[in-house]
Amino acid sequence: MRKKLFIVIAIVLAAAAGLTVSVAAQGRHGKFGHHEGWMLRHMTKELNLTDAQQTQIKGILAAEKSKIQPLMKQLHDNRLAESNNVTASFNEAQVRAQANQQAQIMSDLMVERARTRSQIYAVLTPEQQAKAQQLMQERQQRRQHKKQGLPTTQATPNQ
Repeated sequence: MRKKLFIVIAIVLAAAAGLTVSVAAQGRHGKFGHHEGWMLRHMTKELNLTDAQQTQIKGILAAEKSKIQPLMKQLHDNRLAESNNVTASFNEAQVRAQANQQAQIMSDLMVERARTRSQIYAVLTPEQQAKAQQLMQERQQRRQHKKQGLPTTQATPNQ
């Protein structure tokens, strides 16, 4: 049960971290606070976070930002290098080396995101954790319906 709960929370927080990462990857460093603020407001609303929890989560997100931004820059730079190396000759060893480098960076990003999710999860009360799990399940169901082209239904009247 605990493992399942962690997975659900991880998915919720992954989506939030995805916003952070996508902003960092696009070089919109000035707007990070906007997305970070949106995510914190959303979590506060949905999970009824206390002021102390908001402060803790804000600190966790700020620490995440400082760790993820350099990784996102590396990822971006490697993708640019890959696209700039288009030639008529194919060098499999070079492509594999770039792919392995990208895989390592993406692995590092996943570890940082999981660490952040775990830290945020630890701040939540058991009731908030259960609510976050419920929200993640609903979100996952909506995503599956969207992928399958099915109409999404609103699980709760607040959505």
